[in-house]
Amino acid sequence: MTVVPNFVLKRLYLKNSLRNTSRGCQFALRNRLGSGTVTRFGGLEIDGVAHPLENLFHVQPRGQLRPVLAITPEAPQPLATGTQVTLLLEGVQLEPGQHTLRVSLETVELGKLDFKVSDALSEADDAAPEPGPGGQMLPHTDWESRPIKVAILGAGSTVFARQLMADLLCTPGLEQGRFALVDIDSKRLELAQRIGQALVDKSGRTWEVEATADRTQALPGCDYVINTIEVAGLRNVRPDYEIPLKYGVDQCIGDTIGPGGVFKVLRTGPVWLDILRDIERYCPQAVVMNYTNPMSALTLLALRATPLQVVGLCHSVQGTSSQLATYLDVPHEELVFRCAGINHMAWFTELRYQGQDMYPHLFEVVRDPEIYEADPVRFEIMLHLGAFVTESSGHFSEYVPYFRKRPDLLARYTRPGYRGESGFYAHNWPRWRAEAEDAVRAQVEGRSEILLERSSEYGSVIVEAIESGRPAVIYGNVLNQGLIDNLPAAGCVEVSILVDANGLQATRFGPLPAQLAGLNASHMYVHELMVQAVLDRDREAALQALMLDPLTAAVCSPQEIERMFEEMWQAERQDLAAFEG
Repeated sequence: MTVVPNFVLKRLYLKNSLRNTSRGCQFALRNRLGSGTVTRFGGLEIDGVAHPLENLFHVQPRGQLRPVLAITPEAPQPLATGTQVTLLLEGVQLEPGQHTLRVSLETVELGKLDFKVSDALSEADDAAPEPGPGGQMLPHTDWESRPIKVAILGAGSTVFARQLMADLLCTPGLEQGRFALVDIDSKRLELAQRIGQALVDKSGRTWEVEATADRTQALPGCDYVINTIEVAGLRNVRPDYEIPLKYGVDQCIGDTIGPGGVFKVLRTGPVWLDILRDIERYCPQAVVMNYTNPMSALTLLALRATPLQVVGLCHSVQGTSSQLATYLDVPHEELVFRCAGINHMAWFTELRYQGQDMYPHLFEVVRDPEIYEADPVRFEIMLHLGAFVTESSGHFSEYVPYFRKRPDLLARYTRPGYRGESGFYAHNWPRWRAEAEDAVRAQVEGRSEILLERSSEYGSVIVEAIESGRPAVIYGNVLNQGLIDNLPAAGCVEVSILVDANGLQATRFGPLPAQLAGLNASHMYVHELMVQAVLDRDREAALQALMLDPLTAAVCSPQEIERMFEEMWQAERQDLAAFEG
């Protein structure tokens, strides 16, 4: 299992949440590490004193108490990124002043987590508003939206669909609506419908949940369409990794760029185009949110091929800004930044706290080996190119030609898990998918508590801003129409976007530093060729996209790339039929 340093784990604790209540003392955790599954609470110490877990409860959104001992490997608790959990230690009142807490828990993804934090006791405030996405405190509101209809395509990805539905059911004002769930896998779709109905029942709101394998039955009347489809991923995850590895192209994730990313576009793009045509036919007014990877290329395909209002969404800006706040030891909500580029390669060009430039401090703290080890590839890029990037060290190492082209470089810069492990996604994703479904099944069968809490994903923020008219700022992927001066026009870029009753309004960033723009541009031309390949059913354009991929080109000759491409094509041919008509 991956060893996570204590200073990273401390990000799980919500600072200034420690307080006394009439029933005991309570504090809060917020998942800033990425979506995961808790299988057991291992212990709680306050000021060196261990407290029985029988007295520790999870405070539910409506005030009910759930024993943490109810969370077991057989009844695990999924926690999406951004989810907050308030814990109550019944019968214990703390004295005013500083206190040290030690929390232990176990997860599917990272094994046992054990960390210490210090916090000062706050005064109880039972009227405090609920925290919203990204940690901002959203004011209570008296607006109530019209009934809306939201389609989730690929809803069989039950954990993600579950969280999107929970986010919307936790959004102020969205009291009525309909979820239209679509998936071609009947068993996974049934599970998604069951968890959706359970979430609605728990929310007390007036939402309907319908499910169908036929998207033409779901799309009419939709106000929002959320795309989360996966096309033949399970049977191709091994060849996407193993065939390139034979040629020396070593991938950690391999689903957005590189050989794996190119072939994922070839499998997914034709299906996505068909979906877009149906959206044009049945609900052309809908706002379309694309979460499916390769997100940049598929969003560009949608923007190039249709007049629909489409935005590509990710959580890398929220997640990375939170990480940076941890490295800098400042409150995340007070960290001010500018960020732009492309998805998974957007750059924090400014970092400020209380008016002070924080980059000099970041260059200082990276000298701490524990901090450097948490993000070695991203820190190397920052040290040499001057800015911190939005994607994790392991995945980002695939985007540039520096770190994965020789065994000695892999040994020097990559680490286990998401920090760069070879084949990490291919080796683990099938198991993760099965475990995630088991966790959701435990909820619908009553073996695990159903949490109804809002995450930091942008989907519900977009819906709330449009429906309420109250402005919000997100980071999304749209056409570069005068947004970033020195990146290709009409390519897909990631920038800040103002959302209100007028819809999505991307904001101009200006020019990026040349060295950062150069790395972005190299990928934008790969995306361009990917889109051409799908639109024109052009195998040659797909091969040329792989020729331009920075990591592949750093390792292989053109002839080797051509042989690799042909071998992957033959291995995945059954899922590339759109190119062979």
